[in-house]
Amino acid sequence: MASPILSNGQDSMSMPFSTEASSRLNQYFQVDRERQSFIHSILEKYEVATTKITALELDLDDQKRSRAIYQSQALTLENKVERLEHQINRDSFVVVLIDGDGAKFADEFLRDPNGGAERAAMKLKQAVRENLRDTGVGQEDIPIIVRVYANLNDLSKSLRLSRVIDYDDDMRLFAERFTNSRADFDFINVGKGKENADSKIRRMLNHYYRNIQCKRIFLAGCCHDNGYLHDLRDYTGFSDRRLVLLETTPAEPSFRSLGFPIMRFDNVFRSEPLNNETKHGFSMMPPKPSPIQPSSTPGPIARPVQPLQKSATMPPASQEQRHSSTPTSASGTPSSPIQPSSTPEQQANQPPRAASVISSGNGGTSISYATAGGVNDLQNVTVKAPKPKKQPKILYYNADGYRIDPPTQHPPRTPAQTSYQAKFQSIKPSVFCNDFYLKGRCKWGVGCDKTHDAELTAPELAIHRYKARTSLCPAGPYCVDYDCYLSHHCPRIPCTRGDMCPFWSTDKWGNLHLTKDQLEATTKWTEGIDLPEHLN
Repeated sequence: MASPILSNGQDSMSMPFSTEASSRLNQYFQVDRERQSFIHSILEKYEVATTKITALELDLDDQKRSRAIYQSQALTLENKVERLEHQINRDSFVVVLIDGDGAKFADEFLRDPNGGAERAAMKLKQAVRENLRDTGVGQEDIPIIVRVYANLNDLSKSLRLSRVIDYDDDMRLFAERFTNSRADFDFINVGKGKENADSKIRRMLNHYYRNIQCKRIFLAGCCHDNGYLHDLRDYTGFSDRRLVLLETTPAEPSFRSLGFPIMRFDNVFRSEPLNNETKHGFSMMPPKPSPIQPSSTPGPIARPVQPLQKSATMPPASQEQRHSSTPTSASGTPSSPIQPSSTPEQQANQPPRAASVISSGNGGTSISYATAGGVNDLQNVTVKAPKPKKQPKILYYNADGYRIDPPTQHPPRTPAQTSYQAKFQSIKPSVFCNDFYLKGRCKWGVGCDKTHDAELTAPELAIHRYKARTSLCPAGPYCVDYDCYLSHHCPRIPCTRGDMCPFWSTDKWGNLHLTKDQLEATTKWTEGIDLPEHLN
């Protein structure tokens, strides 16, 4: 058996015992030190792990408590949401808003005012439910609210002159029976004035659209009048498709570009204009006057004439004019009377009276209720001349595509400055509604929290407009709103406010102090025209 070799390389058999013992003892000490070091490192790691475990246990307890609280709150909120959804669905409804001056019920209903009104209401309700069948809101018991707004006096006369009804009272009776046919159906007489029905339609549309319980809005009779176009643009871009346009007479092309669903209820509404209505996009001729049979005895032709009703476009006639047998033209000048010796053929070949088109006053062209009886009706008619065409709005942009605002000046120091400040202070903490005072309409309606009822004079309005021009438009230099009253670059030329100017260093567009070259317009956009005009 070989002798062991020590760590120093020597043979243990050749070494003295004391030396061998000392060497082995050193080896054992080294092993003990390594073992002690290893044990200490294990204990240290154990302490660290124990600390972490304690912290994790505390975190776990905290997470358990938080999760329990969260689950309790989530359950409470789920119950609230469920109750709200049930309440909303239980009280949900559908509304039909009808501009009765533009959308007229079918002739078969109007000619039978007693039973026709009931049938018209039933047909309208059936058509709405049929349309809702595949939309998710077509439950059979959902209420349908119908509001018809119309100028009954002029509408009745127009229907009578077009020989749809025999008497003006037929239309009034139809409206009464229609209102009484269903608890949620109303036919409302708004009186004379084109804006009466329009303003109510706009207000009710805004009211119902902001009501979450209103699942669908059908808007009828508004597609014929471009005056509604600007208001409807405020409701574009939403994915819920809650607004549906009902087309009666063919809609103006601009409405189709809005993206709203357009439906037709041809079994409910008249699909053609009346004979005495003129509308852009149609070529409708008035009915040819029926020939008058010549009298067997010489003398003026006697023919019963229905008394004319007063109209908003017809000034009161004098006593002599009411009983005159000489008809007047649309311009108010007397036309040639029918001579007793004229033959039926000559009378039939006389040119018919042209119906007039009256601007709606809000950018559109609406149907007028001018009398359409021919010269043989022997009625004196004065037709209001069309209003001057409204000049289109224009926007200018420079070579960089920045919108260029027209120059503005600080209003002169007049007593209006003092009166404006007094009114401004009196309404605090509220402020004047810019949309109402500078655009003429507020898109928020009754939901707006700003002031609308303060009266501002023209000089005070100029001061308010200048104040608005000192604010930066949220769309910046790329604004495309023709009615925007804010600024799209610094209106002060030169600007002396330095870095205190809000146009100095904007977050999105940087410095909006344009140079002289940048203020040169290169592109011109005109409202209603889809393509720009390049100026150079």
